[in-house]
Amino acid sequence: MRPFNSLVALPISVLLFANTMALAQVAPAPVAPVAAPEVAPVAEPVVAPPAQVVVTEPAPVATKPEPETKLAAKAAPMKISLYGFFQLNTIIEGGANENRAWSIWLPKKSEDGESRIALNVNQTRIGINVSGEPKEGGPEVLGKFEVDWSNDNNRNNNGVGSLRIRQAFGQVKFNDIGLSLLLGQTSDLIGSLTAPSVNQGTLQGQGSLGTRRPMIRATQALGPVEIAAAVTDNRDVSAYTISSKADTAKKSTYTSPQYPAFQYSLKGKVPASWAGAKQNVELTLGGHYASREVAANDSAGVARKDGKDTNFTYNKPPTSWSYVASLSLPVISIVNLSGEFFYGQDLWSYSAGTIQQSNAVSKRASKAGVQSTGGWGAANIKLPANFALVGGYGVEAICKSRELADGRVKNQVIFSNLRYFVDDAAYIAFEYANLLTRYATTKADVRTTDSGKMNRYELVFNYAFK
Repeated sequence: MRPFNSLVALPISVLLFANTMALAQVAPAPVAPVAAPEVAPVAEPVVAPPAQVVVTEPAPVATKPEPETKLAAKAAPMKISLYGFFQLNTIIEGGANENRAWSIWLPKKSEDGESRIALNVNQTRIGINVSGEPKEGGPEVLGKFEVDWSNDNNRNNNGVGSLRIRQAFGQVKFNDIGLSLLLGQTSDLIGSLTAPSVNQGTLQGQGSLGTRRPMIRATQALGPVEIAAAVTDNRDVSAYTISSKADTAKKSTYTSPQYPAFQYSLKGKVPASWAGAKQNVELTLGGHYASREVAANDSAGVARKDGKDTNFTYNKPPTSWSYVASLSLPVISIVNLSGEFFYGQDLWSYSAGTIQQSNAVSKRASKAGVQSTGGWGAANIKLPANFALVGGYGVEAICKSRELADGRVKNQVIFSNLRYFVDDAAYIAFEYANLLTRYATTKADVRTTDSGKMNRYELVFNYAFK
């Protein structure tokens, strides 16, 4: 039995030894080539390209927000509000009025002309108020832009091509010292009250001087008193009266004044406790001065200011000036009296003052200016059931010694209107006005007079928004 066992065990042992050696030779062989490629590709992306991308990208990302942060700091938050009203004016005039949308002065014998009925929406107004958030202890900055469609008094325009800038200004208020600076276009310092007539002319040439123009204005508050001064655009049309050796006939040419105009005012407020809360007596005294010295325009052949041009002679137009007083007086809680008075010279560009006449425009031979006195007064009465009644009178008359050889010498209006306030935003008004314009003409040393007169009726619907 032993030889058999030995013969069997020997080949088994040989097979086992051979398998062991085969495994020892075969197993390590595949491990070596697999392990090597796994390590190499993992190490390459970490060490080479990715490291460079991470380093270069953060630089531009970090610098971009810096300028955006600075710009955001400069752009202060703003508050913008819209306001205005829609208005329809329906007018009935009992005579000729030279096709005007609103009345200023009447032509001669206007009562003999045909009556007319007209409608327009020219007074429709839109405005924007802008204000910023002042820093603690810093100035307050405000702005306003306002337009309507009344740039033309021609009845036929009905707002077409007549967009008018009423106000456009910026204002800086130093509230801690009571000082404010305004730069832009706004209402004049003179004639600061608005006559309570629904006539779109608001008593132009009939006693009211206030209008609007570009200006640089400073106002200082001293308790209940305000002192204001302004440098304004000088709109007075000035003329050279010229004669030529080649042509003995006199000619006129027009140019702009060389210097700006100046306005000033002193305004005081006193609480009218007897008339209820928030009622004040307001008195304003002011005036203006405007030189009409013109800038010579040699390229247009206009006379030189020194008069050395032998072909032409130069005539310097007179200055424009005024003294104005305005008063608003609450009598009781339901009655308010208001009005203005003025005296001035060559007020052509101040709401059609001197009845829209001036020395330069009328080519008067004398160098003296056209002087006039005028004003208006009105009573406003609050009635029950949301009604209000207004009655008033406006007039302007040329001073006797300064009347033109041929021109308007007096212009007046008597008016009354009744308003019904539908609600806080809308009202309907009806006004009656009696208009009168007087003329004087001198021919052969004989002074003759003439006039134009007319009745005017007006219905207005106004709807305000804000």
